[in-house]
Amino acid sequence: MDPDFFRFSSFEIKPNLPKGIMNIVSPKGSEYGVGELLGETEEFRLYECVLPDGSPGILKIATTPGHNGVLDREAFILDILRKEAVAVEAEYARVKPDSKKKLNYAFNFPSLVESFISPEQEGRRVLIVHFHEISKELADLAPLGHLASREHVRVDARTSAWILGKLLKILVFAHSLGITFVTIDGDNILINREEHYVALFDWSKAIRTSRGQRPPSAATRGDIESVAREVVLALGGNPATATIPDDPDLPDEYRDIVLSIANGGFED
Repeated sequence: MDPDFFRFSSFEIKPNLPKGIMNIVSPKGSEYGVGELLGETEEFRLYECVLPDGSPGILKIATTPGHNGVLDREAFILDILRKEAVAVEAEYARVKPDSKKKLNYAFNFPSLVESFISPEQEGRRVLIVHFHEISKELADLAPLGHLASREHVRVDARTSAWILGKLLKILVFAHSLGITFVTIDGDNILINREEHYVALFDWSKAIRTSRGQRPPSAATRGDIESVAREVVLALGGNPATATIPDDPDLPDEYRDIVLSIANGGFED
């Protein structure tokens, strides 16, 4: 597996650890094979894992029981997202019975497999997720921030447009549920370039207002601004100076609107 896969800026990556397999069994009796450590924060660690059906997944485990609440909240938010995605898809199919198009909101975030407290792991919370809808292998996904950080490598205008469009679609969906990040960096934006999928990986810092209430405008503006800033970086630009390198395939109108979004021009 590419050790750059989870090169999140807030994670300490340990790519050279041995891949010794251990098993964690959930209270439901599901057994997960745990592999290589992918990265860690002060609050949780990330591991490759094998789901009971043999498919790949990701295991998050709190570093201490005192951090269980972080993963508990993430599981809660992922559950809300999934249920709403299913409901919206069903409603769309009802009103558009002849359409072959699907909304696919469920593709934009991890699928929660299980969340539980593990007595064998000192009472720490474990979260199991996967991205089966958008990738067969974890290595098919790459953080946008990693692509943008490579010297002399940048995405083309058309690619940047579909990335930005999909990110804004994710935010429209999350904000409609009162869920915001306030800020999103390029290491949390996963891209499957072959299949043209975009997803946000880590929802542990996301917050939710009471259902039915609009999130604060500062929070929604922060989300929108931060994803546009990452697209500017992916184009080889500099959000701080509001510049994007000249490109004959980059229309001036598109350049202007991306820079406007990246500089806080929109709150919804």
